[in-house]
Amino acid sequence: MNSGASRADRACVRQPTDGYFVRLDVDPPAGRAPSGRPTARHAPAGREGLGTPGRPRHRRRRRLTGRAVFFTLVLVGLGWWTVWASQRPGGVSGTVNGWVENVRGDVAKVSADPDLAKARRYYNAQYSTTHAYPQLSESDLTAIGVGVGVNVQWCSAQAVVIQGAAGGGSVSRLLLSGKDLGEVPAKADCPASLVDPAPWKRR
Repeated sequence: MNSGASRADRACVRQPTDGYFVRLDVDPPAGRAPSGRPTARHAPAGREGLGTPGRPRHRRRRRLTGRAVFFTLVLVGLGWWTVWASQRPGGVSGTVNGWVENVRGDVAKVSADPDLAKARRYYNAQYSTTHAYPQLSESDLTAIGVGVGVNVQWCSAQAVVIQGAAGGGSVSRLLLSGKDLGEVPAKADCPASLVDPAPWKRR
């Protein structure tokens, strides 16, 4: 056997090795992560929130606040009321004046002497039952709960004048044939004529 040839064959054959090498100094390719996936690009400093380059920015829609909605409703309501009031008798000014008079009347009723209202209710109830106003003395008025601050003038079975205090002053109310003609300022006696009961006016 040729020992030299045998050595030559063994020299050409690479012997297996049990070791392996790990390359730690190799950087991943630019733009790719070690796993092979592209890395995310970070926006330059000072440009966060500007969106992706090349995409149009969307403007934020303005939301209606509660105050804006309230003022809008007030303006719409005021315009509607103005149109409605302009079609009433007297126009806008007449409607406003009528509202003021109603408020004054309500205030006067609230501030009126409760005994005055009690006397009015008593006489209205009597007339609705007997179709006549009774003639009562002071003791009779006291018996039904009407105080000394209220004075009743009996004009006839069809008319009485109730005098009392209201709103810091004196008022007089005329009840005529089951109808309440309202109050006039100060103390007023029975009217001279029930057909034209001045200073009251028939309604």
